[in-house]
Amino acid sequence: MEEELDDISSLVEKYEQMLAFGRKIYFDADEFAALADHYNSLGENEQAQEVIDEGLRMHPASPDLMVLKAKTMVYAEKYEEAFSYLNNIPGDGDVELALLRIETLLHLEKKEEANILINETISRELSIDDLYVFITEVGYILNDVESYDRAISYLEESLKIDDSNPDVLIDLAYANEMKGDFGRAIEYNNRLLDLDPYSFEGWVNIGKLYSMNKQYDKAIDAFDFALTINENDVSALKMKALSLYLNDNAPEAIHVFEECIRISPDDESLYDSLLEGYEALEQYDQMSRVIDIREKRFGPKGIATRRAFVELLKGNVAAARELYAKIPDGEKESLDYYMLEGELMFTEGNLRAAEAAYIKAALVSENNEDIIDRLANVSVAQEKYEQAAGYLEQLLKLDPDFPTAKSRLAFIRFEIGNKEPFDEIMEQFSDDELRALLNIISGNEDADFSNYDRRKLLIRLNEARENRVLFKNIKY
Repeated sequence: MEEELDDISSLVEKYEQMLAFGRKIYFDADEFAALADHYNSLGENEQAQEVIDEGLRMHPASPDLMVLKAKTMVYAEKYEEAFSYLNNIPGDGDVELALLRIETLLHLEKKEEANILINETISRELSIDDLYVFITEVGYILNDVESYDRAISYLEESLKIDDSNPDVLIDLAYANEMKGDFGRAIEYNNRLLDLDPYSFEGWVNIGKLYSMNKQYDKAIDAFDFALTINENDVSALKMKALSLYLNDNAPEAIHVFEECIRISPDDESLYDSLLEGYEALEQYDQMSRVIDIREKRFGPKGIATRRAFVELLKGNVAAARELYAKIPDGEKESLDYYMLEGELMFTEGNLRAAEAAYIKAALVSENNEDIIDRLANVSVAQEKYEQAAGYLEQLLKLDPDFPTAKSRLAFIRFEIGNKEPFDEIMEQFSDDELRALLNIISGNEDADFSNYDRRKLLIRLNEARENRVLFKNIKY
């Protein structure tokens, strides 16, 4: 190892002397390649590119230097340029060259050509080492182009050859996470932790995955373990606080966010998170305190909007309206402003203006669940039931477990009365949920539907739909 370091050091010294004195010194192609690898390893990519170009001027037909030049084009995402250049490089049987061509083809969306080249390369009599490198790298590339199912297929084959490569496990966890299969992602992350039980990144990742899988207790335990490795890491503390909040433990979440602010007082996002925690606990005076601290540290931008929100939460509509009127023009095209405007107009009963404000907010923040939720509410208030149903269906696609969205959609389907969409939403309910709906609709708290099977429950609910009895007994 020391001998290799000495060799590269003397080579670098020789090359840099050549540049300093402005005279040509002969290097063979392998030496230019070694120099380029050295500069790339230091992150000095421009220097590496200059070495490659100089090497090609001296050795224009060197396949190794040509491959390195093609790599720099791919790294720079110059895929059309790389595609043309690769066609001039000899060596159809070379695995590294095949991988570069495959990566370029996939980024240019020439999937059929890429698949042909993948299959052709695999069909050759590759050594086990070359096969392993090839299928592993293909898996990484497919992950990069968001072809997660195929990436998983190749990476799982790679594991059959070597099950101890942490990079493969990381990419498998990532691909499954992107597919929404958090259980499988957790499995692969656990295997990664088996290899390195004290990996800070491993514990943070599995904590994040547990949280996304709604296993909040396990998420909190994972973040705690990560924090024993790196005690004051703010990102891990923030994720722990979010998991606590989602686990209905807002007081402890607030405590952790306060700790984050102590460690990183210049992180503005922490103050917003703290405000959300206090809002969940309806501690509006504490919200005002945090807003005051934020104003002192970061200035007045956005402060009037936040104070107006707090006044609305307190029920002080006049005070909220006064603060709303004072918001500077430069802050009136923001998400927070449109949301405040929508809430204020809705509270004051100006439903059309509220709807317009929420639509503006939706244009700023696409697929924002809170905005879609409010658009559904304001649509119902205007008796635009089909429109409200559309918003709630969109909301359920984004988050099937969004609080009350499914039951609200069911209520609307009762009101509209169309059987086919009504049947579709009813299929999403468990038997117990159907019994709960039937209890509400009957208007009789003592009604007992415990002996009803699913078929009988659906029949009774459908009768209620046909007779339009729902909104006689319940207010949306």
